[in-house]
Amino acid sequence: MKRLVAILFSCFVQLTLGINASSAQQQIEGFVRDKASNEVLFGATVFADADHATTTNERGYFQLHVLDEQKFLLVSYIGYRNDTLWIKPGIQEIFLEESSRFLEPVVVSAGKQNQREVETTVSIATIQPYLIQNRITTSIQNTLQQVPGVSSTDGQANIRSGSGWSYGTGSRVSVLVDDMPMLASGTGQALWSFFPIENVKQVEVIKGSSSVLYGSSALNGVINIRTAWPGNGEMISASTYAGVYDKPSRANWNWKPAAETFLTQAGGHFLYGKGYDRFQYVMSVNGLIDEGYRMGDQDKRIRFSGKTRFYSKNKKWNFGLNGNLLYGKTGSFLLWENYEYAYTSLDSSYGLNSSRRLNVDPYVTFTGTHTEHYLQMRFYDVVNSIEQVSGEPDQSNATKSIHTEYRLKWKHWQEKGLILNTGLVTYYGETNATMFQGQRVQQNHAAYVQGDLKTGRLNFSAGARYEYFRLEQYTEGKPVIKAGVNYQAAKATFLRASFGQGYRFPVVSESFIRTSAGPVNIYPNSELKSESGYTMEVGLRQGFQTKGGLKFMADLAYYRMYFENMMEFTFAQWGSPFDPLFGLGFKSVNIGPSLIHGAEIAVTGGGKWWFNGKSNDIKIILGYTYADPKNLEPDFVYAESNGVQNTYKTTGTDTTGTILKYRNRHLFKADLQWQYARIGLGISYRYTSRYENIDQAFTLLIDGVEEAYAENQKGNHIVDLRAFYMINSDWKVTGTINNVFNSVVLTRPCDIGAPRSFVCQLSYRY
Repeated sequence: MKRLVAILFSCFVQLTLGINASSAQQQIEGFVRDKASNEVLFGATVFADADHATTTNERGYFQLHVLDEQKFLLVSYIGYRNDTLWIKPGIQEIFLEESSRFLEPVVVSAGKQNQREVETTVSIATIQPYLIQNRITTSIQNTLQQVPGVSSTDGQANIRSGSGWSYGTGSRVSVLVDDMPMLASGTGQALWSFFPIENVKQVEVIKGSSSVLYGSSALNGVINIRTAWPGNGEMISASTYAGVYDKPSRANWNWKPAAETFLTQAGGHFLYGKGYDRFQYVMSVNGLIDEGYRMGDQDKRIRFSGKTRFYSKNKKWNFGLNGNLLYGKTGSFLLWENYEYAYTSLDSSYGLNSSRRLNVDPYVTFTGTHTEHYLQMRFYDVVNSIEQVSGEPDQSNATKSIHTEYRLKWKHWQEKGLILNTGLVTYYGETNATMFQGQRVQQNHAAYVQGDLKTGRLNFSAGARYEYFRLEQYTEGKPVIKAGVNYQAAKATFLRASFGQGYRFPVVSESFIRTSAGPVNIYPNSELKSESGYTMEVGLRQGFQTKGGLKFMADLAYYRMYFENMMEFTFAQWGSPFDPLFGLGFKSVNIGPSLIHGAEIAVTGGGKWWFNGKSNDIKIILGYTYADPKNLEPDFVYAESNGVQNTYKTTGTDTTGTILKYRNRHLFKADLQWQYARIGLGISYRYTSRYENIDQAFTLLIDGVEEAYAENQKGNHIVDLRAFYMINSDWKVTGTINNVFNSVVLTRPCDIGAPRSFVCQLSYRY
C-alpha cells in the first residue's frame, strides 16, 4: 500500500509539473531521524519516483539522484508516519514521527546492525523506558523480571530455565552495555547496580545460545542495555524517591528492634545531555541508600556516568569516550538462621563490601562507501574491600580487564540485500585475591564472521566463530556456528527457525575460590571443564489489531536447549567432617549432559484506545513459558567426596535424578499500563512455579528448608501496583506498592524475598 501511494503521488507530481525522462538530474543527500529522540533511522525509504528511490544507511544517511524538475520527496519507515517534503538546496534534515514504534521496535543485538524485531531469526524481546521509569526501578535487574521467559536470583539472570541458582559464580547470560560486555573479571557476574539505568533507551534480550557474536557466557542468551543520545538538542532528567519496607508477614522475621520496624530506601538521579552538529555528550549521577530487608543486606552507592561523541566535518569519522565510576557499600546474605527467623543470617554473620568500580570505553568508527569500521575498547577495574570477620578468611579482591573488539562491516553487496560483519576480539583479565589463592590471569582471543541476507520476504542469517581460551595453565579452543531464517508469510505474519551453538569457559571463582560465608565453606575445582551446547527454535510472530485500534504482536516459539558438561554450583559435603558445618559447602562441578525444551508465548502491544470519544493509552505485556529441564544421565558420577560418589540421583530431592536443580517449570508474566490525560495506572504480576529439585543436603542439614518448600508447593505469586500523575508535560509524581499482598516468596533455599514496600517518586524529564 505504501509503495502504491508513493507511485501514485509520483505520477501526480509528474503530470502536474510535466517532468520527462530527458530532464537533467541533480544529486541530493540528507539524514532521516526520529522526531522525538533525534536518533537516525536505518532503512527508511526516500522516494522521488519509481526510477529514483533509495534507502538510508546505518547513519540515517542517503544519496539520491533526482530530475531537476522534481520538487517533492516521499519518505517512509515502518512504524512511522510518511512525510512529503520539498526538495531544497543543501543537506536534507528529515524528521519522522512515530505511529506504532511500540509494536515494531528496531533492535541491534541480533546481528550487530539495525533490524526490525519481527525480521530477526531468533527470539528477542525488548524493554522500553516507560517500564523502568514508572516502576521506580533502582536496578535494571528488577525490570528484567517482567520479561517473559527471564528470571533472576542473587544477581544471576537465566532465560527459559537455561541455568539454575549459582551464588557468586559465572553467568550463562552475557550482559552488555552499548554492545560491550559488562561481566566482572574473575567472577563472571553482572554488577547490576553499575549500569546507567537513568539513561536507558532500550533493553534487548536474545533468548538462546549466541556465542558466535558474543563469545563465552552467551550460552543461554544476551542482555544488551542500550543508552540514549540527545541528538541535536538538549536532554534533562532528574528524580528523587523514598520508600519503606512494610512489616514481614511473620513477626519473627523482623530482625530489627521494635522501634526500628520500618526499613527505608531513598535515592535519585540527575542527567544532562546536549547535542550539536558535530559533538554530543551525556553526564549523570545516581545515588541510593537502601537499608534492605534482611540482616546485613544493605546497599549504599553513588555512581557517575558520562559519554561523548565527536563527528568529523564530513560525518565519516565518529569517536568518543564513555565511562562509569561507582562507590558503594553493600552487605551479603547467603543462608538464613532457620525458617522461623528467615531474615536473620546464619549465626548472625554477614560481610560488608566497600567497592569501587570503574570502566573507561574509548571508541572510533569510520563509515566509507563500501565498508564501516568499528574499534571499541573497555577498561574495567573493580576493587572489593570486604570487612574481615574475626576467624574468617580475607575475601577482599581486585580485578582488572581489557576488552577490545574490531569489527568490519562489508556493504559491497548491500544493494542486493547482503551485509557481512567480520570481527576480531581480544580479552585479558587479571584477578588478585587471597580467596582465589593469589593472582590469576584469564585470556580470550576470537575471530568471527556473520552474514545477513534479505531477499524479498526472506531473511537469512549465518555465522561462525573460533575462540581461544586460557586460564592459568588450562587452554582450549572452541569453534561455534549459527544459522537462521525468517519468512514473511503475510502482511503481519513472520515465521522463523534458527540453530545456534554456545559455550562458556570456567571463570576464576569457579576454579580457584577457597573461602567461607559464615560457617559454610566454598571449595575450588581446578578440574572444571568448559560447558557447551546449542539452542534450536522455531517460531511465529503474528500481528493483529482490535476494533478499538489497539495493535498487538503475538510471538509463539518452541525451543530446545542441549548442554554438555553443564556446570552447577552444588551444595554437598565437599570438605572434611572436622571442617565447620561438617564440611558442608558449595562447589562448582560438571554434571554431564542436559536437555531443556519447552514452549513460550508472548503478547506485547497497545496504543490509543478510544472510548466514549476519549483517548486512553494502553500498554500490555503478557508471557507464559513452559520448560522441561532434564538431566540425561542421572547415574553419572560427577564428583567424589569423602569416599561418596555424587550423582544427580543421590544428591537431589528428586530421587529419579532426571529433573535439573533450581529450575522453574512454569513462568507467567503480565504487565498492564493505562493512561488517561494526566493520570496513569499500572499492574504487574509474576508467577514462578516451585523448584522440583534442590540439593538434598539443604533439607537434611539446614533448619527450615524442608518446611519452607512444603509450604511453597503452589509457587510464588507477586503483584505490584503503580500510579502516576503528570503535573505538566515535564513533571510527574509516581507511587508504587511492590508485593501488594505481602506474599511469602521463596526465591531459593534459605532465602525469602522482600516483603511489601511503598515508594514515592518526583521526576522531571525534558
